[in-house]
Amino acid sequence: MSSPRWAAGKKVGRKPAFTRQDIIRAAMDEGLDTFTLAAIADRIGVGAPAIYRLYPSRDDIVVACLDVIAATIKLPEPGMDWRDTLRQWANECWRICEENPRLPLVVYSYAPAFTRIAEILEAYGAHLAEHGVTPGQTSFALDFLGDTVFACHLGVQAMRTTDPTGASGLDQVRTALADKSTILQPRESWQQRGLTDLKIDFIITGLEHNWPEA
Repeated sequence: MSSPRWAAGKKVGRKPAFTRQDIIRAAMDEGLDTFTLAAIADRIGVGAPAIYRLYPSRDDIVVACLDVIAATIKLPEPGMDWRDTLRQWANECWRICEENPRLPLVVYSYAPAFTRIAEILEAYGAHLAEHGVTPGQTSFALDFLGDTVFACHLGVQAMRTTDPTGASGLDQVRTALADKSTILQPRESWQQRGLTDLKIDFIITGLEHNWPEA
């Protein structure tokens, strides 16, 4: 007796439903700098071709992730002076790096990344203009502070990251310097904001005396 037709081959059923948000979340969970469409598909439980129906390329997913992150950045509030405005910008740069540790690697490897915050930069520029800051000066200050914070966070992440033995980057530095006399004194603060705030204050104080145009 032959088997019923419905018992042969693949099961007929409803394809799993997923959204753009599911794809973005999966990409962030996989790692913004290293995710693959195949890995995202596995997380969601669909075939890779299904991902292409919503995002034609990997770069499209990267852009979508950057837009989601950018949407969380706080804008200047009325009454903030230019110093507090710049500190808020620096703090927001640090926050989004803390919440998305792979973000700096993407920003420095994907050339159009900064274009996803064009409107945010315009908002900061408009606020700083109220205090007599020119567009060129705004561009220089936001870029300088952003680069400083992102670079600092890359260093902090290196100190936090552990190897297969469980040793952190900071542990490895201590081991490397154990028998050496050096001005470098590894501290727990290297795994936190460390010197970042000192650098931010130094930059803002410097701008009080000399504010270059980009």
